[in-house]
Amino acid sequence: MSIRGAGRNFVVRYALEQIVRFVALMFAVSFVVFALVSASPIDPVQMNVGQAAYMTMSEAKRAQLAQYWGVGTPLLERYANWLASVLQGDWGTSLRFNAPVMEVLGNRAANSLALLGIAWVASGVLGLLLGVVAGVNRDRWPDRLVKGYCFVLAATPTFWLGLVALMVFSVWLGWFPLGFSVPLGKSAADVTLLDTASHIVLPAIVLSFVGVANIALHTREKLVDILESDYVKFARARGLSTWQIVRRHGMRNLLLPAMTLQFASISEIFGGSVLVEQVFSYPGLGQAAITAGLGGDAPLLAGIAVVSAMLVFGGNLTANILYGVVDPRIRRGQMRERAGRPRIAREARDSARVEEALVPMPAMVGTGAGQVPSAGALPSVRRSVAQTSSAVRESLQLGTLLHAPRRRGANRVATFAKFVVAAILLVFVVIAGMALSDMATTTDFSLKSLAPCLAHPFGTDWMGRDMLARTLSGLSTSVVLGLVAACVSSVIAVILGAAAALCGPKVDAVISWLIDLMMGVPHIVLLVLISYALGKGFWGVAVGVAITHWPNLARVVRAEILQCKQSDFVMAARRMGKSSAYIAIHHMVPFVLPQFVVGLVLMFPHAILHEASITFLGFGLPPEMPAIGVILSESMGYLTTGMWWLAVFPGIALVAAVMLFDAAGESLRKLIDPHTSQE
Repeated sequence: MSIRGAGRNFVVRYALEQIVRFVALMFAVSFVVFALVSASPIDPVQMNVGQAAYMTMSEAKRAQLAQYWGVGTPLLERYANWLASVLQGDWGTSLRFNAPVMEVLGNRAANSLALLGIAWVASGVLGLLLGVVAGVNRDRWPDRLVKGYCFVLAATPTFWLGLVALMVFSVWLGWFPLGFSVPLGKSAADVTLLDTASHIVLPAIVLSFVGVANIALHTREKLVDILESDYVKFARARGLSTWQIVRRHGMRNLLLPAMTLQFASISEIFGGSVLVEQVFSYPGLGQAAITAGLGGDAPLLAGIAVVSAMLVFGGNLTANILYGVVDPRIRRGQMRERAGRPRIAREARDSARVEEALVPMPAMVGTGAGQVPSAGALPSVRRSVAQTSSAVRESLQLGTLLHAPRRRGANRVATFAKFVVAAILLVFVVIAGMALSDMATTTDFSLKSLAPCLAHPFGTDWMGRDMLARTLSGLSTSVVLGLVAACVSSVIAVILGAAAALCGPKVDAVISWLIDLMMGVPHIVLLVLISYALGKGFWGVAVGVAITHWPNLARVVRAEILQCKQSDFVMAARRMGKSSAYIAIHHMVPFVLPQFVVGLVLMFPHAILHEASITFLGFGLPPEMPAIGVILSESMGYLTTGMWWLAVFPGIALVAAVMLFDAAGESLRKLIDPHTSQE
């Protein structure tokens, strides 16, 4: 068989493997979704017939309806019946919308797909452009500006960004409508394209910011690597400018990783759309999911969760197939694997290739300095450049060594000081919030709706409660809950990550499958499902956030243990006859601990943001607890009254707390990670 035919067969086989994996994951997700919905304490009979009808119903009728809705039937039997109906196109009937679930999904999906599509494309383009600007201007003010923008954006909850945008551009400036997808009072026949566009622009802009940070920072790092490569040095020697190099050689290396990352960001953007649709009252799948969860509409909630998983897995499937088709190294690696090449050597070689550019050395055309050297002259040219580069590197390293100790010491002191300041501020927030908890709930209607002043720096709310005390108390609650959830999640991550690395390939495959399953459903949708199953309250939210946040840390633990297992000192310890327990305690734990601690600290801000988001949607903490999500959710009803401080100050406090955790985690990483300790 020819090489071209083998490559074509591989592409077909690779695509089929990915499709089979997609189908298997979808069946697994459907079971998890059905199990979570079934675990809800809500009585399906009472929910379907209503409270009044249920109270007047005879016991015989209740028993008959309970049998009809599967009460008391084993879970697997109910799942099989539900799955059979779904495969036949019958997804059940929505209780809240009094219509078939498929009809509701079809009507809402059109609005959501339009919003998601615009935001997805805009975030990809904006992220790529910002990453290119930052990479070209490395360590200069444009680079610092872009990185600062990305870090602030990553710490900003999507729903608060939507609240601020709605308040500024709709309430104050009047540039956009206050919400919805079409003007109120207009029939569908009278709605124009301009009406639809005016209602979708602001939500799409807010949602597009969700995926910008990851793509921009990834593109920046990739472009920095490209600009430091050997073939770019040749291009500079030919007299090409930086932007010519980026246009001719950089973009072709950046587009494929950015495209893959963009497809992988569908989960994040869909989760953001749930929050954006709720803020802007935009009638899409996200708002329908919230309505279904709060209203006990189990068929609709299950349908939306399955559809969201289809979108996420579909994006990952597309990215995997495109990568396999476009990047020939994946085809070569898969073919060599089937040919029986050693796995460790292959992984080492392929991991090294990933860091290289995706295109060969550019052709040198033109005359003079850009003249094409002959084939026989190329090795001598490469040797000359390599020798020159080596001499330059040696001289630079010598200068670095002469001056590094003092600079490294100053950097470590500054980094440690940054960590201490961030930790002290976070501890102060928690203690102050606990101390002011009584004041945060004290009402005084004679002081209601006061603007910020000296006596009340954050103003007061409609019940006369001091917003500074309320904000600190709510932030303290969110921080404590995030810490508890992150610690529980870290325990899960350690157990599963260590099991994947130490218990053989079968266990590793099962845990990897479980991670893919967890990452397949958007976090917000999964949190809604878990909250629906467990109910509101502190521990319900803590368990939900913990269950959804362990996969990334588990991957880190697994990778660190695998790297430690193959290290020279572990192999030497085995040859010396040391027991597995000795190796684990004296070698693996010290090796894995730094990355684990850093991963744990960096998990805190994500847990806090997700707690605030799920509480904002109404599934987290009850309204009587002054959490930040509750405060910001209540502020939505007062955006048009001029009480801007109800939304602004609590949101700024939340962003500041998340950035403090990020700063503490990054500082800790530099202090204890040997790979970055010299920065």
